[in-house]
Amino acid sequence: MRTSDVTLVAGAPAAACALALACREAAAAGAEEAPPHLQALWPNLECLLFSGAAAGLYTDALRLWLGPTVNLHEVYAAAEGVIAVQDDLQPAALRLLTDSGIFFEFLPLRDFNEKTLADDRDFCRPLEQVQPGVDYVVLLTTPAGLCRYVLGDIVRFVSVDPQRLQFIGRTGCQLNSFGEHVTERELAETLLAVCSRNGWSAVNFHVAPYQRRVAAGQIISCHEWWLELGTHTIKTPTANVLAPELDAELARRNSDYAARRAARTVDSPSVRLVVPGMFEEWALGQGKASSTSKMQRCRSDRNIADQLATLARFHPATET
Repeated sequence: MRTSDVTLVAGAPAAACALALACREAAAAGAEEAPPHLQALWPNLECLLFSGAAAGLYTDALRLWLGPTVNLHEVYAAAEGVIAVQDDLQPAALRLLTDSGIFFEFLPLRDFNEKTLADDRDFCRPLEQVQPGVDYVVLLTTPAGLCRYVLGDIVRFVSVDPQRLQFIGRTGCQLNSFGEHVTERELAETLLAVCSRNGWSAVNFHVAPYQRRVAAGQIISCHEWWLELGTHTIKTPTANVLAPELDAELARRNSDYAARRAARTVDSPSVRLVVPGMFEEWALGQGKASSTSKMQRCRSDRNIADQLATLARFHPATET
């Protein structure tokens, strides 16, 4: 393994972390100590080419296990085609590939309705009419025969000249049980911002709607955060500390959520801090390893949350 001259590693962020740890353990066999990272094994390793998920929660782990000078280069790809690539050292947005044979159209998310999609296509915008800061559902027409195919991804343009966009989430993975219209990206950025301020590291998370009865005829609605944090942090938080910070940060990032918090139609969030390895256990229960399982960061139902509740032995049932 040490004699290999590897310059590039490609894969999903979680899989890249798993690869680095596996190589580290294999190299440690028979050695006095394990190499600190992959660059210690492969000095010419320059780049991780990743797709399938944003680096997000994995950024610190990738820096730690791959090596301090390995570049993280993102590609936004799907089975239907390669959509966009990172063309700048700053990964805030990806350059749309407009010359690869794919014809793009964009349906404003506010007009997207899966049940009336045939009519909604009339609201589609060609690339020349997209606007920065608007959330769009991506439609593709490809040389392989797809015609106005709904990719199921939500993107937001950061700029239109050049055309750079951010992946916001999936159409089926929004948090909108109470009219709050919260996306996967907003939740991930909220968590990362809170952890960054406090020196915590997030390993995995999922957010779902939750309702609890507090008195006769009175039900409180809120978001329920299932959260696994990294060990060995300087100050271990409690759910009571995390909840108000997540609440305030999400309200700052999402005006719909802020409005519903102000109107008291949504209560402060509940946070369930879980033991290390619980999301791994959940993934194995789905027949996948955690490095290959694409955890949906949010849902407007409690399908995943109730499965996590069973594993964690929290509340046995909910009102939703």
